[in-house]
Amino acid sequence: MYAVSPAPRRLPQRVVVAGTPGDALADFLHRLATALDVPLVPLGDLTGPSEVARLAAFDGWVTTAEEAWARPLLLERADLLVRVDLAPTTFAGRVRRTLRRIRSEVREPDLGWVDRAPAIHPRLQVVRVPDPDSAERWLHALS
Repeated sequence: MYAVSPAPRRLPQRVVVAGTPGDALADFLHRLATALDVPLVPLGDLTGPSEVARLAAFDGWVTTAEEAWARPLLLERADLLVRVDLAPTTFAGRVRRTLRRIRSEVREPDLGWVDRAPAIHPRLQVVRVPDPDSAERWLHALS
């Protein structure tokens, strides 16, 4: 007698990631693209709406959506929106992050649009990854 093998689960192929820019987010993006075996296309590498529309038309990609003008094009075709918070969880990490922000005068991105996205795109699956440990577990579950 043979065991019934489970149907292969369908991995998302078009993923928009929202989070605070930095090394941790860049690492997460690379690891996600690798796990899904799709290209990572940084939104900053695209020159305008026509290039974003061409990206959205492809069958597989991972990108960010920090530019408001690009979100409608990307979210319309995305399979998944991932909201990640990869901020340091230790006190020392928070102090380093705060000092870095003060020195560079970098503002945190407004990610309120992530909460509104499901109302605008009801078929879009949204995953929230609240901390680095959750991010690690979620990426591991994809492979």
